Amino acid sequence: MTILTPEPPRIGRRPGAAGDLWLVGDIGGTHARFAIYESGDVAPGDGALSVRSTLLAADHGEFAAAISRYLADAGVEPGALRGASFAIASPVTDDEICFTNSPWRFSRRELSDDLRLRQLVLVNDFEALALRTPHMKPGEVRPLRRGTANADAPRVIVGPGTGLGVAAVIATGTGAGRAWHPIAGEGGHASFAPVDEFETDLLRHLRDKHGRVSAERVLCGEGLVTLYAFLLARSGATRLRPATAAEITREAQSGEATAREAVMRFLAILGSFAGDCALLYGARGGVYFAGGIVPRLSSLLAESDLHARFDAKGRMSSWIKNIPLHLVADDAAALRGAAIAALHPVAGTDEMTTRGEVE
Repeated sequence: MTILTPEPPRIGRRPGAAGDLWLVGDIGGTHARFAIYESGDVAPGDGALSVRSTLLAADHGEFAAAISRYLADAGVEPGALRGASFAIASPVTDDEICFTNSPWRFSRRELSDDLRLRQLVLVNDFEALALRTPHMKPGEVRPLRRGTANADAPRVIVGPGTGLGVAAVIATGTGAGRAWHPIAGEGGHASFAPVDEFETDLLRHLRDKHGRVSAERVLCGEGLVTLYAFLLARSGATRLRPATAAEITREAQSGEATAREAVMRFLAILGSFAGDCALLYGARGGVYFAGGIVPRLSSLLAESDLHARFDAKGRMSSWIKNIPLHLVADDAAALRGAAIAALHPVAGTDEMTTRGEVE
């Protein structure tokens, strides 16, 4: 499936007319989102996005095939591009990229050669989101708790979707001299930490199936399905209804009891996990929630225990309770973060090779 927005393409200009053209992508386990980004004399990530498109990863056997399909549908010649920058749901430390929650894999050098790119930049998808957080406009982010932000303190972004992403951004310098540096990682694969009897039973159930249990086993689309099925089984149901995360979400919003309980438990566990991330990074600058699931549950957030569980950190509760909490509302945030990684290296890591640039 390919979805092209009705925005008029502006690809006829060669780079340099009003700014260089980049192919940017937000590549998750389920969807690949692409756009053409036009740089210029603008704030980091604030350039124009055009010809936005969403492709299903399952419809394309290889990553390069998805890119070629997008470029063909958009009428873009690779020679019109300065380069490409992709936010990838995977570690990006090696030449060979293997997606964590997708069968896609590719060599960055082969991809650059195949597409005739002058530059190719790869960053972790949540690293890209982290880079965008200091530059988000009011319409791109929704406050869940205003709290008291320390402008120079680290910020963390957490997001359940096909998997569970985590990253942070830290400031160097202050005021006009402040620069932002991302910290990518695989925090979603930290161990799941239950806080009550129900979650301890859930941990035992998952350990019997998987051995070690990560937070991602619970805090992702499949994790929501697991929670729902576990609740039904505990209630004595002899036949579990087939369900997807989207179906559970819809039923929860319509008031179905088990689906609602599953969603509320999911949000409570997410609150605990996000609070742990805030402690790890010292994220007094704020915590941001993103990904494919939480925005769809926004109508239920206020009724959930997400805030209470975020703050329930024992002796550190007084330290954490005033941290601002935000919901990322812009589905182009990772695309803009990918552009920042490519065009504003002061906002990225010092060693360009760790960010996957090929020239």
